[in-house]
Amino acid sequence: MTIQEILKELEFNYGTFPRSAIEEAMDKKEQITPELLEILRMAKSDLQRLVEQERYFAYFYALYLLAYFREERAYPLIVDFFSIPGRITMDLTGDLVTEDLGRILASVCHGDLSLMKKLAEDKNANEYVRSAALMGMLVLVALREKPRDEIMAYYQELYRGKLKREPSYVWNGLVTCSTALYPEEVIEDIKLAFKEDLVEEFYISIDWVTEHLALGKERTLSKLRLNNRHRFIGDVVEEMEWWACFPDSRPRRVVKKTTKIGRNDPCPCGSDKKYKWCCGSQQRSR
Repeated sequence: MTIQEILKELEFNYGTFPRSAIEEAMDKKEQITPELLEILRMAKSDLQRLVEQERYFAYFYALYLLAYFREERAYPLIVDFFSIPGRITMDLTGDLVTEDLGRILASVCHGDLSLMKKLAEDKNANEYVRSAALMGMLVLVALREKPRDEIMAYYQELYRGKLKREPSYVWNGLVTCSTALYPEEVIEDIKLAFKEDLVEEFYISIDWVTEHLALGKERTLSKLRLNNRHRFIGDVVEEMEWWACFPDSRPRRVVKKTTKIGRNDPCPCGSDKKYKWCCGSQQRSR
């Protein structure tokens, strides 16, 4: 396939994952990267098109392919797009923000935290996007790209003045990320955040935080590094083909449930939270 043929296949989503086009794109990194960067540049300047054409999907593929390539030039473009105030980036990208934006940012930043910090501290950016920036830093620690103490020192700055003391999803993310790094330096800050109702207890509880403290630093960090959600973006076919928006791509595998998940067991979704405070709470609300 030529580059233009690949791009044509990736422009819209009609229910079938374009496996061949994605595989060709991954094989043609040098030729297709400028085109993917241009798609990201155009995304912010042509928001109306993204809103009106629901099937337009090129920017999704661009995000994942550029992250797979670990393309540093994509870093400022991604941060610029997700810095748009309000809910529009969430509305346009959906679960990508909460599921993979942190991994995408970590994949393209090459250890440069400046733009992730800027995004995390941007009061106008969406709160879920800001939390994803914090998660991106956590990924860098899990992969030993950044020392744990450097990221924890930055989180500490957020607790102690850089983050506005009002309830938001950013506080949920900050406490979750701090806990995953072993929160000994910020435990009093975390307790104060719970006391001031800055954190949603259904998302993460103080008991979960103290349980990580009881594990000890080495076991907590080992747990972090074994979590498959704390990885750079990998093979784009494996990352995207299973998405629910591609129902015609392949039969879904049926996984037989053989064991009961206890309320206090780790959630199987990989969130690093207890089942009762994660997917278990969603089950009860249905």
